[in-house]
Amino acid sequence: LGTAFSEYVDLAVKTTGGKVLVVSDEWFAEASNLLTAAAPISRKGHFTPKGAWFDGWETRRHGPSADWCVIQLGYPGTIAGFEVDTAFFTGNHSPFVSVEGYVAKDGAGAVEENAGRNAEAVPSSIEEWESATWAPILPKVPLNPDSRHGFLLRAPTTEYYTHIRFRMYPDGGVSRLRVYGKVHQVVPEDKAEVFDLAAVGAGATVRAFSDAHFGHPSNLLLPGRGHDMSDGWETKRSRSPGHIDWCQIKLGVAGHPTLIEVDTAHYMGNPPKAVTIHGFAESDTQEENPIVLINEEHVKPHKQHFFEVPETVGSGPAISSIKVVMIPDGGIKRVRIFGSQQWPAAAIPEGSSIGKAQPLPDENTWNLLTIEATPITKEAFAPWGQVVEVPLYDPNAIKVNQGTAQKFSRIGQFVNLRSYALSDEGLANSPDRSNSDVAPAQANIAIFQCYKPVETTNLEVKLLERHAFSSQMFVPMGGDGNGGYVVVVAKDRPDGNPDLSTLKAFTVKNSQGINYKPNVWHHPMIVTGKPVTFLTITHESGVGKDDCHEYWFTKEAGNVEGGAAAIVRI
Repeated sequence: LGTAFSEYVDLAVKTTGGKVLVVSDEWFAEASNLLTAAAPISRKGHFTPKGAWFDGWETRRHGPSADWCVIQLGYPGTIAGFEVDTAFFTGNHSPFVSVEGYVAKDGAGAVEENAGRNAEAVPSSIEEWESATWAPILPKVPLNPDSRHGFLLRAPTTEYYTHIRFRMYPDGGVSRLRVYGKVHQVVPEDKAEVFDLAAVGAGATVRAFSDAHFGHPSNLLLPGRGHDMSDGWETKRSRSPGHIDWCQIKLGVAGHPTLIEVDTAHYMGNPPKAVTIHGFAESDTQEENPIVLINEEHVKPHKQHFFEVPETVGSGPAISSIKVVMIPDGGIKRVRIFGSQQWPAAAIPEGSSIGKAQPLPDENTWNLLTIEATPITKEAFAPWGQVVEVPLYDPNAIKVNQGTAQKFSRIGQFVNLRSYALSDEGLANSPDRSNSDVAPAQANIAIFQCYKPVETTNLEVKLLERHAFSSQMFVPMGGDGNGGYVVVVAKDRPDGNPDLSTLKAFTVKNSQGINYKPNVWHHPMIVTGKPVTFLTITHESGVGKDDCHEYWFTKEAGNVEGGAAAIVRI
């Protein structure tokens, strides 16, 4: 296809909001696959209940004269041509296709300028779509199997099409459909209002680039933060000293930048080391006099970065194009150039999302220590305490209660390590403290009602606690084995704080109890599935850290108060 469509954008791709509204048939593979941003793939030999798996749209055999689907374009626009890909369809491709256009005057995807220009209301049913008035755009053209086909129109359309109907004659399959054109610009009427000058919706386009091995730089202009590394700009690894990668972007309209956003979402191991962005004035037609917007700013993985543009730059000549430079290579998800069409720019409204981080669910946790919670066993939990449950076999069990019950003894050790401890083990391990230093402790028999089960399978570990001088026992009351809870434990570091490298997690049935040894770091109780009520026993004196010492992982979480230092997958 060469450079035939280099100055256009794909109006129909899913990442801009393109979607299939109705379809005549999609027995073997869904029509929505046509709009996938990534190139089609093959899974030869893989079958679904309906037949061989294909990454595209495939209809059943021997249908009507043609199969068709209606696509709402992500952005209305004029259309310059199409790419139709039949990759991996070798004995079942569609031999002919055509494309028609529809102009909506209201409803989803409508364009205000279309009112009165052959525009109609948006149909609401497949029958209405079938009988709607369609304008021919691409006449019936032949396709070859397993091939990419480019169809450049003699001249772009003058209508801002909002929908297209894609027909396959008589049936078969197509992998991808690209609808290349120019977006109907959406810019503020108030020329002082700040908006993204580099958004595809504002009419921005990529004009040139050094490399697009893993992802095209046109993705930089898309809305949102994307869903993985497939919808960003990523170049191949460089091996030459001093290498850089770059792309040139024509802004939708010339403007005065005030704030720049560089987003490296999902690029966790492959962002660039630094980013430079140069602007070029509208009068600098040869782009010989770059204006530095940001210069070799270091960027972090999987993160939004915001850079204020100096007022001396923003108040200067209006910028009509930019050059984004990655040093030396890597991946960027989005670049946004926030600015106004005239200077001075208006203040950004308080409720605006401009300049405000919109964190992804894992943005602050993706690089944390992650462990899997495993079913608890007596052997695995032994370093931290005992599992309290009815033994499968105990040769020391005895009959009691006039022969109506069975007693299992010594299933755990409940310890008080204060200097007046009642057990021999407690006396042997007692810290060197006089009785006058320690308030009397009593066994506190209590009930914990854990009524709010966690709703996530990825638990953030923000703190651990320990009871320095006492065991702590949790025994579910009325447990039937359904639902349960999670136990998270860790050993000491040399400084006495919890050692994350020793973190362990166990899933426990609510028919099992646990008994922590004294001084064991553990997470506050976590119940899963449904509420659990526990009978608990702890020796307590009422003296702060002697009874319960909490450690918050503020330092380990990057000095973020209440931040997580590890993830437990339940």
